[in-house]
Formats: sequence, structure tokens, C-alpha cells
Amino acid sequence: MKDDRWKDLEESLERLMPYYEKMNSIMSLGNDKYIREEGLENIDFANDYLDAGSGPGNMAEIVTKKLGVKNVFMMDPSKGLLAINRVKGERILGKFENMPFRNSSFDLITCAFSFRDAISHEKAANEISRVLNENGKFLLVDIGKPDNPIIQFFFFIYILIFPVLSSILVTRGRLIHEYFTLFFTYLDYPSRKRIERMFKNNGLRLIREGRRFGGALFYQLWLKTKI
Repeated sequence: MKDDRWKDLEESLERLMPYYEKMNSIMSLGNDKYIREEGLENIDFANDYLDAGSGPGNMAEIVTKKLGVKNVFMMDPSKGLLAINRVKGERILGKFENMPFRNSSFDLITCAFSFRDAISHEKAANEISRVLNENGKFLLVDIGKPDNPIIQFFFFIYILIFPVLSSILVTRGRLIHEYFTLFFTYLDYPSRKRIERMFKNNGLRLIREGRRFGGALFYQLWLKTKI
């Protein structure tokens, strides 16, 4: 993603934030919370936890309620979003491509509906691997591109018309431009197969995966191994 488009995206997200969770719920047909919780199954403890692209802290809130977490860190490139983050812990201003943490800092990292907002997904995958401990776990939750080309076509149409519908239903016709910035992040977002290659090339092993709507909504749980 080009820097100017990324800046426009971040500004749009800040303006959309009062409506963002409602939008996620509508878009996922109410499945957004459930797939986050499904991805966390069989994870019960973390000493040092990072929510990357935390925004207002929706994923971090679920993690801290479900798991025994000692140290919580929430990173986001937006001061405005961190300011409304309601989870107790350290708030860190930072981007995916240049995380302000030492190597092997965390034994759990989550990234929910934010990895697609990275400027460079390859660099983001490398940084996530760098700051994750050996044998640490990384949970990615996001919308995706279905494997079936027919389902993918119809989901693409849905993603295209969704900004207009959301603007009408949620903001009474306002913020159409802001909603369309999210559509363009979907266009730029790599396929699930390509995402798998990125993390495998950075020493992570896929240990569990869940899909809904043919892969239009998915989670991947990764384990850090030796490269």
C-alpha cells in the first residue's frame, strides 16, 4: 500500500471508529466475536501479550478476559485510537513494519481485522516473527478471499456494495469515502495462501485454522519455530 493511501486509511479509521465495531458485526453477520474466541481455544496463559493493530482494544479485551495474561501491550499507529482503548495495559504507538520492541519480546501476539491495513504485509510478517518468542503463538483473524472463485466473485460484490449500505444504515449517508477506503484494503490484501507463505518463510508453523463463508472470514493460529 502506498504511503498516501495508508495515511488516508488511518484518518478514515479514526473517523469511522464510533461505528467500526457495528460495521464489523454487520459485515460478518455477527460472526466477528465468535471467530476471535474460536481462534483462542486451548490457549490459556501468556506472560507477555501484544495486540498488534489494537485500535480501541476489542481483541485485547477478549484475550484479557479469557486468558491469564501478566503483561499487556497494545500497539497501533493512531494516537486517536489508542486514546480510546479501554483495556488496561501499555499503549504503544507503532507500525507493523517497524515494531518498537526487542527480538523475542512476546509469547502471544494477536492481530484482528488489522493486518490488511499494513503498508507492507511482507515486512509486517517479518516483524511479527521477530518480536515473537520461540514457541510463541500468533493469532491472525480477518476477512479473506474465498478459495472458490464463484464464492470469491460474490463476496467481492458484497464487499463493493457494503460501504454504501453501511453508510446509509450506520451513518445515515455520511462517511462514504471512509467506508470505501476499507474496500481498497481488501483489494490490496494478499490471498490466504500467500499469507501462509509469508509466515512460513519467517519461521512460523500453522497449527490451526478456521474458516466461515468459504474463507471470507478466517483465523490462523501460528507457532514460532526455528528457521
